[in-house]
Amino acid sequence: MKENPEKVKGRKQDRAVKGQPDYGCVPSFFWYRFFGSGIVINIARLVFGMKIKTDKRIKNMEGPLVIVGNHPSYIDPIIMGTTVYGRPINFVAGNFLFRNKVFGHIITKGGCIPKAQYRNDMRTVRAMFRVLSRGGVLGIFPEATRMVDGHSIWFDSGLASVVKKSGAGLAILRTHGAYMTWPRWSRNSWRKGKITAEYVYVLSKEEAAEMTVEEIHQAMLSHMEYDEYEYFRNHPQVFRSKAPADGVENVACLCPKCEGKKEDGSRLADRNTMRSDGHVLRCISCGNQVKMDKYGFFSAVTEKDTCFPDLHAWHTWEESIYARDVEDPDFTLKEDVTLFQPVDEYDNAKVGSGTITIADGTITFEGLACAPEDGIIYRKGKPIKAHKNRDIISKSLPVQKQFSIASMKGVLYDFGQYFELYESGGQVYRFYPKNEQRIHEINGIIQAMKNQK
Repeated sequence: MKENPEKVKGRKQDRAVKGQPDYGCVPSFFWYRFFGSGIVINIARLVFGMKIKTDKRIKNMEGPLVIVGNHPSYIDPIIMGTTVYGRPINFVAGNFLFRNKVFGHIITKGGCIPKAQYRNDMRTVRAMFRVLSRGGVLGIFPEATRMVDGHSIWFDSGLASVVKKSGAGLAILRTHGAYMTWPRWSRNSWRKGKITAEYVYVLSKEEAAEMTVEEIHQAMLSHMEYDEYEYFRNHPQVFRSKAPADGVENVACLCPKCEGKKEDGSRLADRNTMRSDGHVLRCISCGNQVKMDKYGFFSAVTEKDTCFPDLHAWHTWEESIYARDVEDPDFTLKEDVTLFQPVDEYDNAKVGSGTITIADGTITFEGLACAPEDGIIYRKGKPIKAHKNRDIISKSLPVQKQFSIASMKGVLYDFGQYFELYESGGQVYRFYPKNEQRIHEINGIIQAMKNQK
């Protein structure tokens, strides 16, 4: 029997450009179904306490289909894949996951699509439409970054436009416990508890076609509004860890008792005074102590201590402090930094150092830097052997770069490590602050300035 010419034509159109990564391909049977669904998901069920059933309604829903969810932790794709167990999903993932050549190759074969965070990326858009044009399933976490404090994050209407233009259906997944299991701020990885998930909103292709982009966008924002602490306040769940507070000062960095001020009311040079030890957070300035319990909530250690009930409330208070800071026309934040820049698709190189200054809606870097190809390539936090003794100072020149906060979509950062800024042409500047705990404050000040009217 002669093969249907429309199928042949569609298959040819779905092929990747020769010599280019096959982003948006049909997920490999071996890497997605055998390894991913058959091995990884079943191990994750045991390790992370995932109590998730396959939703046959979504699994059997006609494509093209876009499945969206909040982004509380690293294991969100595993959770989403479990809900439609056996049906392949092309996941949109952070570009940084593809920088490891081996892992990048595996997830590309598994159908993953890279996305440069907080930047326009037409490569991603083309791959997404490639998936949907063949009636596939696209899995995406539109918040673009993992939750900081267990609360959902606003996102723009870009994904709603993709749903509308592609003629896809829409399903919104909500998870409970993923944030508490593996919080972004944690230094000691995951803690054992229970993770559940359910679909809270479903649109068929026909229903989505009758809606405007703005209506689809508002439906997403409404049904993805979520507070993990509020949920577990009503559904208590133990999350076991020997040091549950370890790393929480990356977010709860300002003391709610002294607010980073001296006894005379003057501001400390470094107001990020909270430090964690096991179950306890302690202010190194005033001695205020806060305990994190096995449920993930806070309480004061003594009657003299001051705290917030949970990290979302603490973070919201800190945001109000940063908003108050930037109202002062003379406000300035300065921090010494080391500068790294990408050499190629996989490696970053140390190229110089200097100072960043945040004031008047602008971030300014001033220092010395060499060209990326003359820099020192680092892998796993250490310089590669060939570059260990490379002298970058002799090749460095004075540099001044300015970044407009109003034009930023967001800031990519890793607690205790670095934050990244981008030029309009796409050039990446990765800054490692001398005071690593200050990353949260830096991001908070940037967001406060961006929110100024």
